[in-house]
Amino acid sequence: MCQDMLSFYIYFEASLAPLFILIGLYGANNREKAADYILIYTLLSSLFMLIAIAVYEVLIGNTDYQAVSLLVLSLDLQSGSMLLAGVILKLAVYAIIRLILPTLSDASTLYTPVVYMVCVITIIYTSIITLRQTDLKVIVAYSSISHMAVCILGIMSNNIIGISGSLILSIAHGFVSPALFIIVGGILYDRYHNRLIYYYQGLLTYMPILAIYLIILSFCNIGTPLSVNFIGELLSLAGALNRVPVLGALALISVLLSASYMLKVTNRLTGGIKTPYISLTHDCTFRESVLLISLIIPTI
Repeated sequence: MCQDMLSFYIYFEASLAPLFILIGLYGANNREKAADYILIYTLLSSLFMLIAIAVYEVLIGNTDYQAVSLLVLSLDLQSGSMLLAGVILKLAVYAIIRLILPTLSDASTLYTPVVYMVCVITIIYTSIITLRQTDLKVIVAYSSISHMAVCILGIMSNNIIGISGSLILSIAHGFVSPALFIIVGGILYDRYHNRLIYYYQGLLTYMPILAIYLIILSFCNIGTPLSVNFIGELLSLAGALNRVPVLGALALISVLLSASYMLKVTNRLTGGIKTPYISLTHDCTFRESVLLISLIIPTI
């Protein structure tokens, strides 16, 4: 809601403190290391953004969005800020739409092919890595990376289709990814203390309701029609095709690749017969069902 870059920066940094505490208290093994890492990396990379904001403060004396967007910087200066902003992609989509596109328009069009190359490589590379993983949590986490790369493709397309598509995809991913993490980490790991994909064979036989949730959510994550992810991906990739046809066409592989790893996971978990070393526990509790259904409904 803030209309000023500096307050945007302050609020963003303020979100780090509760995150640090959450990871440090409730993380799995190695949680202290993870909490330290996220603090150090996020602080260091957002310092570059602070430098960029300081440049505006020096140039025009304030950091208001309106005032900054009226200013046209020289291309050299824009390119500097553009590279700084590229470091903070994990501030993700909002910062790019709010800070980069209006103020650094020339540089963003100049660097679009570079960003597109990085995105296409990211999509293909992370998807192939995901196919080889055996840890369920890692699979869900890596699938997020390739989806965010599709988002960046949409934003940098510089047309309204792509930008609105990336926003829709971000929102959709904000529903699907937590739901998958609840299933993998919050329910399965909590019951059996194991994250290996081969351990949970035949989920349909002993936890049918959870298996149904998992199938619905993995189809949404692929971007099957009738899910919000489908609309987001379709518009993002359409925007990318408009902007750089060759790289946009290459990026379409993401649909195939995400389908292959998500269906592999779902197939391995739900199909087959129950492995002998699984002791039967109860299916989803009422609380877990409420959580998952409240995330599934807005996704479809």
